[in-house]
Amino acid sequence: MSQLPEPSCAASAIPRGNAPPSGSIVRGYSNLKSLQAISASHNLRACHVSSVSRIEKRAAGSAARGLIVDPARIRDAAARWLMFSDFGDAAQRRMAIAWSCIFACILADAIWLPNSGLSFASSNWITILQGIVFCAIAAAFIAIASNRLAADQRRPAVLLRRGLLMTELFWRALLPISALLTAGSTLSYLIAASTLPLGDDLLAGFDHLLGFDWPTFLAATNSNAFVATLLTTAYQSTGLLSQVVLGWLILQRRGDRLAEFIAVLSLSAVALCIGMSLILAAGAFAYFHPAADSYEHFAARGEMWTFGQTFSMLRDGSLSVIDMSKVDGIVSFPSFHTMLGVMTIYAARDTRWLVIPVFVVNATMIVATMPVGGHHLADVLAGGGLTIAAILVARCSARPSVSKT
Repeated sequence: MSQLPEPSCAASAIPRGNAPPSGSIVRGYSNLKSLQAISASHNLRACHVSSVSRIEKRAAGSAARGLIVDPARIRDAAARWLMFSDFGDAAQRRMAIAWSCIFACILADAIWLPNSGLSFASSNWITILQGIVFCAIAAAFIAIASNRLAADQRRPAVLLRRGLLMTELFWRALLPISALLTAGSTLSYLIAASTLPLGDDLLAGFDHLLGFDWPTFLAATNSNAFVATLLTTAYQSTGLLSQVVLGWLILQRRGDRLAEFIAVLSLSAVALCIGMSLILAAGAFAYFHPAADSYEHFAARGEMWTFGQTFSMLRDGSLSVIDMSKVDGIVSFPSFHTMLGVMTIYAARDTRWLVIPVFVVNATMIVATMPVGGHHLADVLAGGGLTIAAILVARCSARPSVSKT
């Protein structure tokens, strides 16, 4: 028997005759055709619903795959933000040195802090968490904005992309520097609060061997109000000047120089903590106890040697909480101001108009570390020598190793 064509989605067919009979059979035949049409319609609707269902399932599957975290993408982003992915092999080796120093300080803090009389303020964790959140928000914003502007070659878009690159470089440099300063400051407090004996007599004796007398030098620099003001201003400009140099490197997008500076800073911080633990000193001002009239012109610019009170409180146990919002620079030996001054001059060496004023101001600041910072001459010499050694290590790390076969 011949059959009418079936719908493509129908599972079965209804048999049909060749010719319609007459009478009641005709009505039955008409009813049969109506039933066939209804069945075909239902089958078509079922086919459509099934197709829509498959499309929805494929869309849902694609969306689910989009939500899956891609480990390779996370690894690439982490390498970029830790400065391991660009600026050349030398920069990557220097950042490896920097992060090794940072994790060494963190490890020392983690081991020493629970076994000391000091505690880490809970507010510090909030600050650290806020910093991580800000970095994450900055990373997300920069990534989204860069992708949106990637194909736009109009001048405003090009300028915006450059601005985003510089902003990203700023945050990438800020991350290891902030981690280093937090871990290093904590470690310096732990060393100061230990039972190590003070070695100021050793440092003063070394100065004497070199023919340097700290009280005489203090009185000489204090004798002229202009000299006292000049030295104090130079000493207080150390942090600002280093920020200017770092800002210039960011504007020039010199990630290689930033990596070098961070490596030198990290090596110097580790050397600082080691030197402090070997010769713990309160400072020349605490050792010699100068008369007030021998530093009156310096005192006119502000209270002198206030960090000495923090050092004394750590020594006698009256300060037991490390609050990073109130942290002081308490290291006498070696001089961190001298370290920062030397490495800032070195970082600015490629820009003549910048390196000359940086050299003049920081050279003046290094002289000021003795009267204004209360340092022994030995502190200054040690700080300068250790920083030069750190620079040499950073420079050697830039040379590719030659494997011997």
